[in-house]
Amino acid sequence: MDETCAFGGLLRRSCGAPALSACVYCGRPFCQSHGARGEDYTDVCLGKKCRAKLSDLDAHRAWKRAAAVANLTSLCAREVCEERMRHQCSRCLLLFCAAHVEERYIMDIRVQPAKRVAAVVCRHCAGRRKVWE
Repeated sequence: MDETCAFGGLLRRSCGAPALSACVYCGRPFCQSHGARGEDYTDVCLGKKCRAKLSDLDAHRAWKRAAAVANLTSLCAREVCEERMRHQCSRCLLLFCAAHVEERYIMDIRVQPAKRVAAVVCRHCAGRRKVWE
């Protein structure tokens, strides 16, 4: 990478060291001291919002693996729910009973330009929105 580290703050100058990579979330180049190279090219800077997104993604993947077990026996993916699965979350793609999903407006980025559409979303995915918006 032929750039320099852009990590700095409002009142601090940027680092200026040779950049190791660019953050997958904010796009800023960072050096070895101001970020980490992750597996599957998830290179993330030390920015508070970027670290929160990476942490959320790791927790979401673990939750999804655990919740998917219930779907193998046609049960709602919500922990301790014994109802049959009937609705698919448009975000995590797991299946839930009617009590554990709700209709929400989300941004559909599969179309250009992105537009706001109604979708069925589970409570877990709805709670993750604050980190990503």
